[in-house]
Amino acid sequence: MKILAGPKFSKEALHNFAETRIRMKGILRREPIEGFQIGNPLMRRFRYVEFFDVNSNLVSTSLIDEELATVLNIFEETILLWRPRYANLAQEDITSRYQDVKGYSEKKESLQAIIADFLSIRKSAQDNLSELKDDIVNMQSSWKSTASLLLPRSPSALMKQEELDKAKRYSDGILRATSLVMNCSDSSSVDSAVVGERVFVETTLIEFYSLENKSRRIVALESPSAEDIHDAQSKGRALTRLLEINETCREKLIDCIFDSNSS
Repeated sequence: MKILAGPKFSKEALHNFAETRIRMKGILRREPIEGFQIGNPLMRRFRYVEFFDVNSNLVSTSLIDEELATVLNIFEETILLWRPRYANLAQEDITSRYQDVKGYSEKKESLQAIIADFLSIRKSAQDNLSELKDDIVNMQSSWKSTASLLLPRSPSALMKQEELDKAKRYSDGILRATSLVMNCSDSSSVDSAVVGERVFVETTLIEFYSLENKSRRIVALESPSAEDIHDAQSKGRALTRLLEINETCREKLIDCIFDSNSS
């Protein structure tokens, strides 16, 4: 089995980092309002995904979290599963025993279907932008007519322009987001994708729990190519955000490492 190369943080380094992230209250006398617990390193399964054009030429390569992908059904959340910057990182053999995601099963076919839906959304955005471009050009041409220069635009025309602008912003956002996580340009035409080999990403989760109520939050650290622990926090921001907004993902990972030490 292979893991993406990255640093191994000591318990002391993780503890010192967590202490600096505890939320405090008070002005003159600062008091902590959170405690924390640090999970053992968690091995998350990722898959290389290769994207091809209609002529079967390779367009780009990226990585996706194959386990969490199967529990998400909201497009905006699936964006957080991709790691385009990990595509060309060095690998190394796994030589230690790590905590694993519970309840894992082979889900390559499901992942292939998820990625196909992802590409369909991207293709729809590209098609919509092409159609909207023609609509906007036609509308601008009509505004440049002599009559339109002399008369103010009607409320219906202004509303139509607003609708076109809104639709364009939405499709633009989808296209840019998918291009970013797929490691390709907005103009790239992607016809298909192939799910490739599996690689593991070492992740450390730190759970901060309130001393005043039952609230809790998770900070994720991802090790691949991290220069230091702060860089690992930066690389883990997508997962941190996903665990903040998706309870299913949060419970799935928390149960792996905090079920016997919960606050």
